[in-house]
Amino acid sequence: MIRINLLLTKKAKRTAVSLRLGLPSYIFFIIIAIVVVILIEGYTWYWLTSTKSYLAKEQVTLQTRLTGLREKVKEVENYENDKKIFEKKIAIIQNLKKSQRGPVLVLDELSRMLTDRVWLTSLKEKEGNINITGAGMTNDDIVKYVNNLKSSKLFRNVQLTESRQVTESGIPVYNFNLTFIVNLDSV
Repeated sequence: MIRINLLLTKKAKRTAVSLRLGLPSYIFFIIIAIVVVILIEGYTWYWLTSTKSYLAKEQVTLQTRLTGLREKVKEVENYENDKKIFEKKIAIIQNLKKSQRGPVLVLDELSRMLTDRVWLTSLKEKEGNINITGAGMTNDDIVKYVNNLKSSKLFRNVQLTESRQVTESGIPVYNFNLTFIVNLDSV
């Protein structure tokens, strides 16, 4: 029995492919490789272009957002500056109110503490420190006045700095000097 092999061999397959296209088989693989490389480059180009446009849109969005945030920062800075100005004004007003009622309270307290035979001739104030010059009929009257001032919550560090006897119009009188600190916070 005779056997005939109708299946193509490797050599026959190669020739069949090259015969159909008319090209050798290695050129066919080169062409396929070039097409694959072109497709990969095309996809890469498309991906890079779309990424670039996305990033450009994102940059524009972030720029507008940054501009809005800068405006808000300016508003906050202006608010903080206005707040500081208003706090300074409020502090000035409170200081003026304190200074306004301070002399009235001091003079009222000084006059209420006076004893019958003591009178004041001058009063000087500098930064909360008060110097009083006055006169009294006796040293005991002056001491009572000093003790009255010491008992007041408005005055601190009451000190009799000088007391001496002088004669005015033929009457013996004791001149005195007092110093003390005004404490308006206690009122």
